[in-house]
Amino acid sequence: MEVVPGGVTYPRGFTAAGVACGIKRSGRSDVALILSDRDALAAGLFTTNVVKAAPVLLGAELLRHHPGNVRGILTVSGVANALTGPQGVADNRLLLSRTEEALHLPAESLLPACTGVIGPPLPVGKVLAGLPALSRQMRRGREPDRHAAHAILTTDTHAKMVAVRGRLADGTLVRLGGVAKGSGMIAPRLAAPHATTLAFLTTDARVRPGTLGRLLSHAVDRTFNMVSVDGDTSTNDTVYLLANGAAGGGYAENDPTFRSMVATALERLARAVARDGEGATKLITVTVQGARTASDARSAARAVVGSTLVKAAIFGADPNVGRIACALGYSGARVDPERMDVSLVTSRQEVPLIVAGRPAAGLENGHGRRVRELLLRLDEVPLQIRLHAGRASATAWGCDLSYSYVQINAAYHT
Repeated sequence: MEVVPGGVTYPRGFTAAGVACGIKRSGRSDVALILSDRDALAAGLFTTNVVKAAPVLLGAELLRHHPGNVRGILTVSGVANALTGPQGVADNRLLLSRTEEALHLPAESLLPACTGVIGPPLPVGKVLAGLPALSRQMRRGREPDRHAAHAILTTDTHAKMVAVRGRLADGTLVRLGGVAKGSGMIAPRLAAPHATTLAFLTTDARVRPGTLGRLLSHAVDRTFNMVSVDGDTSTNDTVYLLANGAAGGGYAENDPTFRSMVATALERLARAVARDGEGATKLITVTVQGARTASDARSAARAVVGSTLVKAAIFGADPNVGRIACALGYSGARVDPERMDVSLVTSRQEVPLIVAGRPAAGLENGHGRRVRELLLRLDEVPLQIRLHAGRASATAWGCDLSYSYVQINAAYHT
């Protein structure tokens, strides 16, 4: 398996495009379309927020009825189509139907996604007016990958793409591509149907019906569900995986290489979302080792990376280790305060912060100054936590909390 340059059109049979339809005041591209040239098997995971946007409700419904006859994903950026009631679902349904007609696609073969401001209605007319341009630009390659990736962004500062290829046990070469967006309102808690995190994966692997959702759920639980920018779970969080089987060969869902490809792609996209958090200056990686259970490990890692106080301390390069200990204590994981160790672990050194439940020696003077200097230099802050309670481990990703985050979100709607 290897990571290569590319995005959602890297697998065989996929095309994409992104255009500006006048939804964003900036004039930037705001509608993206990803298409398969044949029916694809699809799986989706959606926000667990009780307040669900119209595209989440409709996407879950479509996957329940037509999981094996999906041809693509239509994303509108700039408007969330949330808090819009039954009319919001009707608008999304109309938009998909008209798009399918315009592009000569089978009925109910497109999946919806939206991201942006909550409240305004979906601008169906603007999107429909942009369909001719969208249709003309559909193709494969790095350029359409970038166009589609940019068209789904809101407050993100850069596009997030990934491409992976690997050879299955039977010798079949399969490809997987992905795109994501996310910068604020990021603390995904995605589950099966049931500013926003969106992630779309495409693959030319053959996968049996009924297995794709389990594979996706397992990988997302250890990647996107371990990201926290600001602790807010969006109304629109959506992850889709489309498998069109164009590579041929045997079924891939149980092949270790293919499962590793899915996990690798999602982890890279998850890290990119965390690094691009609104106003972020540093990526925070929290690895918990020695937890009693996998659930404990994930809970502890998420609590630390999601702590507002930990985020603020890292932004200020303040070695305030009590905030890390506090987050571990309320995480719900089994934590022995007298045994936990916390360190900053870089490629060159391991710097102790908490040793056996006590602040590391010298943290209030010389050692503390060295920790502060290190935090100032790092653009990725890798925290390693050892609980000495078992053998389970987990990693979570987040970012620091800067003044810019407040500035961005104080005026997000206006």
